[in-house]
Amino acid sequence: MDIAIPVAPLGVLTLLGFFAPYAIAALNGILPFVKTPWQKKIVSIIVSLVLAAAVVLFYYQITGDKITDWWVFALLAIVIVNASYALVTRDTATAVERAADPNVVVVHETRRSRRERA
Repeated sequence: MDIAIPVAPLGVLTLLGFFAPYAIAALNGILPFVKTPWQKKIVSIIVSLVLAAAVVLFYYQITGDKITDWWVFALLAIVIVNASYALVTRDTATAVERAADPNVVVVHETRRSRRERA
């Protein structure tokens, strides 16, 4: 079995994979039915598959070459997006999720020094 992965779509997939956790976090915050961790994982996998499909279609539109091993891009998208979330963007993606949730009220507290309190 010979699996040939075109380099250009793989690079685009990797770059978009670093921004996908923010889209996933925003969707997790916006969608009212996403509450449990397994629902969040399903949203992550769906966004990863849509990202892979977009990259494959974009590559086909530009070059006219069909990628025969599209399933490799689907698996790579899932791995890249979830690794990006776990290793790079976890804290900031969680902040985006909280900010996008309409049910969460964010209160900013200003702390005064001891002199101002007295």
